[in-house]
Amino acid sequence: MKTRVDSSFGHGQDNEKTFNLRMKNPKDLKKLAQLGWDKNKIEYQYNSVGFRSIEFEEPHDAIACFGCSHTEGEGVRAEYRWSNIVAKTIGLKCYNLGIGATGINSHYDQVNEWVPKLKPKAVFVFASYPFRYDFYYNNNRITLNKTIHGAKGRREHEHFKQIWKTLLNDDRNFNSNYEKSIAAIKYICLQLNVPCVIIKCNDYFKNDLIDHRARDLEHPGESQHGRIAEAMLKEFYNA
Repeated sequence: MKTRVDSSFGHGQDNEKTFNLRMKNPKDLKKLAQLGWDKNKIEYQYNSVGFRSIEFEEPHDAIACFGCSHTEGEGVRAEYRWSNIVAKTIGLKCYNLGIGATGINSHYDQVNEWVPKLKPKAVFVFASYPFRYDFYYNNNRITLNKTIHGAKGRREHEHFKQIWKTLLNDDRNFNSNYEKSIAAIKYICLQLNVPCVIIKCNDYFKNDLIDHRARDLEHPGESQHGRIAEAMLKEFYNA
């Protein structure tokens, strides 16, 4: 992970340019005001290894949470993210290792690297969408998605877009990768005797549609983060 500078805006859809455009749009401004985002501020604070999290410091009396922007907390205040709510309820520190615009391969990479180092008391994964696929090219992480993340230049972007469309031809391409990565995450935690809760965001949002109440008006709002936390805790206590 590259180190990132603390800011009042995120690196994804909750960026300053988009926010300013929404504030000039009467319809969006009305909704932002109703949600309190015309006044409530968000601080994106990153630790020394680039995560929107507190520092990973001994003693590691913490949970470790993995996922995409729904975990990193795009467009919501850090203390209202599902990860922080779960940690507070259990009585532990919260290590949030969510990375926006990533898929299950990235979650696996982060779990494989950090869980053995941190040895958290529990691992929680809000698994990203099956149709996202992460890989490395020229020492750069690429995420195949409806929008290609990480490509440098138009030629690379079009090349990777075609690969994504080819894989989409058969759902088994993504579903097999998705299930194998989830199984691998569970195995790592099992070997380290760390409780592991995984909820697939695709399944979760079938029953609780994204409310678009985050500041970017795209991501889950703070109240929905609370409901995601409830689902995580239910799985944790019932394990």
